[in-house]
Amino acid sequence: MRDMREIRAVLVGAAVVATYLCLVLLTGRVPLGQFSLLFLAYVSGTIALWVALGTIVMFVQIFRRMRHTGSSPFLFAFFRESLEARWKRDRGASLLWPPLLFAALMASFNAFKQMVLPIAGFRFDPWLADADRVFFFGHDGWRVTHALLGSPEATRVIDTLYHSWFLPMSVGVILCAWLPASTYRLRTQYLLSYITVWIGVGSILAFLFPSAGPCFYSHFVGPSPAYDNLMARLNEIQALTGEPLMALRNQSYLIRAHGGDHLLIGGGISAMPSVHNGLAFLFALAGWHVSRPLGYLFGVYALVIWIGSIHLGWHYGLDGVVSVALTIGIWRVSGHIADRLEKPLVPPAAEPALG
Repeated sequence: MRDMREIRAVLVGAAVVATYLCLVLLTGRVPLGQFSLLFLAYVSGTIALWVALGTIVMFVQIFRRMRHTGSSPFLFAFFRESLEARWKRDRGASLLWPPLLFAALMASFNAFKQMVLPIAGFRFDPWLADADRVFFFGHDGWRVTHALLGSPEATRVIDTLYHSWFLPMSVGVILCAWLPASTYRLRTQYLLSYITVWIGVGSILAFLFPSAGPCFYSHFVGPSPAYDNLMARLNEIQALTGEPLMALRNQSYLIRAHGGDHLLIGGGISAMPSVHNGLAFLFALAGWHVSRPLGYLFGVYALVIWIGSIHLGWHYGLDGVVSVALTIGIWRVSGHIADRLEKPLVPPAAEPALG
């Protein structure tokens, strides 16, 4: 019997992502040919990750069966059996939806951030810079983090962890394709939250509160000795270690690409609110519902991401705080929606009373 819960969740998520995609294209600012190439690039990369994770999951399942039965199943037969079970479960909807979601959402967000968001300008940076100093008791946020973790070694660790965020950001979604039906509510809550963070936090609110961030302040807003000192400090650390900081390399890339007429993977500049911080906290929320140790691990990682976003000049302190607050609200609302989707559309008929 088909699992209509999965199909309902796919339809809701697909409708939201398709609407977002169409609205981005209907702005008339996104070249359709370039968008198609960007989408295909994400599809090819996502499929490769989907296959890799699927292979790992399949061998884990084979190993577990061997432990229970003492015999090793024939690989092809096990693969066919797994696909047939998924087809009976929901016609493969839950298997194909996460990778397609990821590719469509990433391509749409990239196009929005590069071609649509720039028309909003960066008018909120001065306010956020002032608010940041209030938040950190009269100091720029980066001065606080560099006072505590300013050694070249600590900065390089933060730089590595901060820019490795793409791995859990992509793997978490694709892994949802391979998890069992028993994880329906958590998967649905996570995917709906994931979509809403990108669209609601990273697109709508980013357009309403446009800002570039400390590392780009002098380039796009105006002279800022404080943030020039931050960039000088990061360049000094890079020179001391003799190895490039990914933050400086990526920031230089985004400055060169800003205002261009070609879509690039990972292009676009926006600080408030921080998708980076929002999604890192979303990992922690999902991890907490899997196991307490995993929740603590991702909670620490989310804290490192917030510190790193300030330390490396990507964000003001409030960017992450606001994103975390929004993500908590999104997570709760998505949970309620998942509960509604999990219930049958038509309640089962009451059994007649006996006697």
